[in-house]
Amino acid sequence: MWLYGTIHDAGMDAVPATARAALEKSVRLVTELGDVEPDPDVLIKHARITSGPGIDQLLPPDDWFDLRDALRGSKTKEDDLRRARPWYAMSLLTTYMVPSPGPSMDVLFVKRAHELAMPVDALESWDEQLSVIDTAVGVADLQEAIHARETMRCELAQLRAGYEAGDTAGMQARLVLPRNEATILTARNKKWLPKIEKLFTQGGGFVAVGLGHLLGDNGIPAMLQRDGYTVERAGR
Repeated sequence: MWLYGTIHDAGMDAVPATARAALEKSVRLVTELGDVEPDPDVLIKHARITSGPGIDQLLPPDDWFDLRDALRGSKTKEDDLRRARPWYAMSLLTTYMVPSPGPSMDVLFVKRAHELAMPVDALESWDEQLSVIDTAVGVADLQEAIHARETMRCELAQLRAGYEAGDTAGMQARLVLPRNEATILTARNKKWLPKIEKLFTQGGGFVAVGLGHLLGDNGIPAMLQRDGYTVERAGR
C-alpha cells in the first residue's frame, strides 16, 4: 500500500515519478473525499452564518474593511460575504489572492483513476470534512489570513518549493499547526486509520491525503508504525 501526501494548490507536475508509477499499478485510489461532488445544500449549511452577527461584526472594523476591499473585484457580493463563516471567507480570500493555475493533484488523481477504470473510495464525507473545518477555523484564523493576504503568493511559492524538495521538516512547520492539529489532523487520522488498515486485506491501494496528515507523531505513518506495520519512505 502507498501513502501519498498532496498539497491542494499543485498539479500532477509536482508529483514524483515514483508516486505516479505507484498509482498506475494500484488496485484502488483512496482520497479524503473520493470522487463524490459536494452537495450544494451541505456546502451552504457549513459556509453561511444563518443567524446572529455576521463576520462584518465579528471582525474588528479595520479587518472587515480590508477583507471586503480585498474581495471587491471577485464575484462575491458584499452581503453574501457578511454572512460567510470564517473558514469560507478565508477560502474566498485565499482563492482570490492566489488563483489556482489548474486542477489540484487531488482532482487529477481521481481523473487518472477513472481513466484506468480504478475504484475510488473516500475516507470521509463532505459533511464530515466541512463540519471539522467549520469548527476548527475561527475568526482569529481569518484575521491572520487577512493580515497575510499580500504575502500569500510568496508563502505558497515557498510551500511548493519545499514540497518539491521533499523537505518534510519544513512542511511540518507550515502544515501542522498546534492550534488546530488536534481537530483538523489528529482526530481525523484516528478516524481514518481503521479504513486504511482494512485495505491490507483488500489488496492494498494508493492513499492520497493532504500532506499534513502524514507528518509528525500523530501522522498516519506514525500511527501505523505504532500498530505494528512497517512504513518506509520511497525514493523520488
